[in-house]
Amino acid sequence: MEKERRTKALVIVVLLIVVAGLTVAFAALSTTLNINGTAYLDAAKWGIRFENLSSPTKIGSATTTGTAKIEETKAAEITGINVSLMAPGDKVTYTVDLVNKGTINAKIDNIEKTVLTSKQQRYLTFKVTDKNGYEIKQGDILEKGETKKITITIEFIKDLTKEDLPKQTSAISLSYKLNFVQTDEKLTSAGQSGEQACTSFDKKDTYNVGDVIALCNADTGKSEDFYVISDNGDTVTALAKYNLLVGNTMVLDVDTGDTELTPIPTTEEEYGLQSIKTYYEIDEKTGMPTSNSIGGIIAFANNNGVGGYWADSNGNPLSKYGTSYPVYVFDENSLLYEPLKNYESYIKTTIGKTSVNTSLITFDQLNSLGCSDSSCNNASNWVYETSYWLGYANYSYFVKLVSIDGSIGMEHYDDVISGLRPVITISKSDI
Repeated sequence: MEKERRTKALVIVVLLIVVAGLTVAFAALSTTLNINGTAYLDAAKWGIRFENLSSPTKIGSATTTGTAKIEETKAAEITGINVSLMAPGDKVTYTVDLVNKGTINAKIDNIEKTVLTSKQQRYLTFKVTDKNGYEIKQGDILEKGETKKITITIEFIKDLTKEDLPKQTSAISLSYKLNFVQTDEKLTSAGQSGEQACTSFDKKDTYNVGDVIALCNADTGKSEDFYVISDNGDTVTALAKYNLLVGNTMVLDVDTGDTELTPIPTTEEEYGLQSIKTYYEIDEKTGMPTSNSIGGIIAFANNNGVGGYWADSNGNPLSKYGTSYPVYVFDENSLLYEPLKNYESYIKTTIGKTSVNTSLITFDQLNSLGCSDSSCNNASNWVYETSYWLGYANYSYFVKLVSIDGSIGMEHYDDVISGLRPVITISKSDI
């Protein structure tokens, strides 16, 4: 006889109110879990529930009112989420554990969700993702006894044109429903299935400049790779092998020289991770680019109308940054700060390397690798494998960058022309 089919539905319902074209207010987010079945269904063995709802993480001018909570009597319903997003770039996230307290493996059989219109998708993101940032999908398995941390993200998309903004007040009702069914399947990770693809390297007591270290995500089989800059004794400082997938994609018309920028959506696979391996490659015969697309380019800072945020009206560094150029100016005022800290959080939380700290490369670090003030041609090739922003400026309007031809140039800080290549410092015991 065919096994009785046990099902359970996880429903997330959101009411959104767009106010005055610039405010998105979320009136409620409620989740209910319904059990459907026959007399053979033992609720004590079919125990999917929520636990450990976090406090909201708020970015920008986003605010929350009230207190979100898991209803004690239902344990599968979240109530009390009330979020206001006032401007593009505002974002609120919650994390919560999805727990299978039962003795039956469960699988997502179907996902029912409201699809935003193409216009709404231009300014609003609402998604439910796993710990690696991937959206929950059909076929995902929640084994008996397993706890899976999921993230609810409500975001007013940052990089918008005037045409993308909502034009009038409207109410949008969204729903997100996960239908679980009984399954005999078991979860297999990348490591368990033999698909482990993380970079292999030799762990050492002492590392040389240029040695590769890799921080492995065993769930995805993808590692974040770095070249050692210096061995500091108990810690190692290292430069990311590639740039982060953040910012914009630029398409070049090789005939006219015109460019078009398109923001990279946060939903793109590997967003925020090391994905940008190169920029333009030049054909030696023609002198023209072999590709007309560059990914992961981002401005260093917004134009404040005076000069760099690190300078006074005369262009001299503010005392907090130093007394003379070159001066290290990367901090929370930079547009690179948020994506870099998000990357640091990924390494700490998802990969589990809690000792890591991130920054941009300094003037002294670059010089120690063989670079001068204007060129890295005497350094190893990996130093200029990609084009990326440095952490210091030579003038109030200009920030230094490394280009893939080995040169070190100066660019206006609000030019969308270069990428984000992190530097990490990490304990040797955490590698």
